[in-house]
Amino acid sequence: MVEVKKVISRRDMKKFVKFPTELYSGNIYYVPPFELDEFNLTDPKKNASFDESEAEYFLAYRDNKVVGRIAGIISRAYNIKNNAKYARFSRFDLINDREVAKALFDAAENWAREKGMEFIHGPLGFNDLEREGLMTFGFNTMGSYQSSFNADYYQALVEENGYKPDCEWVEFRYKVPDKVNERVAKIAPVVEKRYGIHEKKYTNKKQLIKDYGQKFFELLDICFKDLYGTVPFNEKLVKQTIGLFNLIINPNYVSLIVDKNDELIGFGLAYASLAKAMNKSKGRYLPFGWARLLKAISRPKTLELALIAVRPDYQKKGVTAIIINNLMSRFIADGIDYCDAGPQLITNTPAIHSLDMLDREVVRRKICYIKKL
Repeated sequence: MVEVKKVISRRDMKKFVKFPTELYSGNIYYVPPFELDEFNLTDPKKNASFDESEAEYFLAYRDNKVVGRIAGIISRAYNIKNNAKYARFSRFDLINDREVAKALFDAAENWAREKGMEFIHGPLGFNDLEREGLMTFGFNTMGSYQSSFNADYYQALVEENGYKPDCEWVEFRYKVPDKVNERVAKIAPVVEKRYGIHEKKYTNKKQLIKDYGQKFFELLDICFKDLYGTVPFNEKLVKQTIGLFNLIINPNYVSLIVDKNDELIGFGLAYASLAKAMNKSKGRYLPFGWARLLKAISRPKTLELALIAVRPDYQKKGVTAIIINNLMSRFIADGIDYCDAGPQLITNTPAIHSLDMLDREVVRRKICYIKKL
């Protein structure tokens, strides 16, 4: 028999956070999140998202052993923005068992109904920069720090419980070329001269964040406001998210494009892949996690292309080409083999086609599911 219990103690939360790493122990493709980050993100006292959200966490037990977990989230900011009554399911992991899946979904759905919600969708986190989507393709490729991972049996268990696909993301792997694209290299200076824009370079990470950290998120809010599941970033959440990325940001892998007044009109951000280090350290900093992370950051061979954003009034004007030209020239100089991009909505064709000049392949697919309550 399966029993589902709410997470009510620190000890329960420790089981909740650690369960997927235990579930995927020995899986060479699974990339866990930082345990400490997960403890902070699930804590209302430490996660700024709780200013505009609420959440409940559940563990499934069989014979006093944890066999699954699920979180329910209600983002008031999302519901206000979309005039909707949606809950989200998140952090969904379990053994391959129909009874466990039904029990977990029943718990999350009943909680959402009690809160007056009309739909539930997911997997989604508190905001768009968290891991999202259920993986349906790419089970035999190493995941990434920014991307979710799950076993191949999840899809059937989700769909058997009445969930239907609501959107789909793809994740591309971009091969770093031997030299920059000649056409893009020629276009870049022409575009810069025509629109009076240029790249602003930094070597000091702290100064970069001080000058443009807040502006990154202001631009993301503008560029991503119509994308699936997105919510605005409040000031506290911006500071929190910058803190999460502070360790891994390398100014050499950031391309800032500004106008003549140094106003940010576009940027691209990549960072060293932490996938293998995270897998080996099981998401823990200690005892050897720090050393592995520092090695991965200091001598990367692969990167993660986290974000590219261009202000709407500068889109389709070649700004993305400039950003890619800048980043790729540095990737080539540093001997980078390839970079994995974060999830991109298949319906966001302008963003996908803006990188057509690069050699790439789809390595993972993710689906967000929805169910009427």
